[in-house]
Amino acid sequence: MEHKIEHRIQEKASEIIEHKKEQAVDLIETKTSLLKKLFLIALAITVIGVGIWFAYEYKIGTFRDAESFKIFINSFGVLGPLLLTVFQCVKTVYAVIPSTLGCIVGPTLFGPWIGIICNYIGICTGSFLAFALSRKFGISLVKQIFSEKKYQKYLKKMEKWHRSYPVFLWIAIFLPISPDDFLCYFTGLTEMKFKKFAFIILTSKPFTIIVYGLIFGYGFN
Repeated sequence: MEHKIEHRIQEKASEIIEHKKEQAVDLIETKTSLLKKLFLIALAITVIGVGIWFAYEYKIGTFRDAESFKIFINSFGVLGPLLLTVFQCVKTVYAVIPSTLGCIVGPTLFGPWIGIICNYIGICTGSFLAFALSRKFGISLVKQIFSEKKYQKYLKKMEKWHRSYPVFLWIAIFLPISPDDFLCYFTGLTEMKFKKFAFIILTSKPFTIIVYGLIFGYGFN
């Protein structure tokens, strides 16, 4: 009898402990989910805020040509390379700004290799952000940034290249004439995993950036 009572007590204690563990796990998951949401909201607000600032600078002529952009970057002194990196990140997320401006100006101001590193880090980071924002907020965000015509155009290409879309994306990002900014957003709407997308960006981006860096870093200095 005593043995049965002791066994029941142990079972009850195990149930209570297990229940507490489940509650703790649920609480951690809830807090983690909340933190993720807050981070995404803060990130979206930051990107929008910086984008508005860059749009204003673009409107007043700062980013219209290489010369005005050089003056803008130089005005920040030693923080110039950091600003160039941020610019390249933002211009990928905020696709209105000319895409090659930083690739041209960076190497001419800071030399080929610093320019290449800043451009590479900035563009890749911006590409990841565009993918993440598209994955989180969906098609409505993409259609607010880009035209319906462009979206439908690449939707047809995606349907055509469905099975080999990663190959299509790698080649498209590799070529300097492709709309990289849009493709990053568009890919966020597909089922492609972030790891695969990151691999494609990290391996296809360097070539064009290095070419720009060497041409404008050595050829125009």
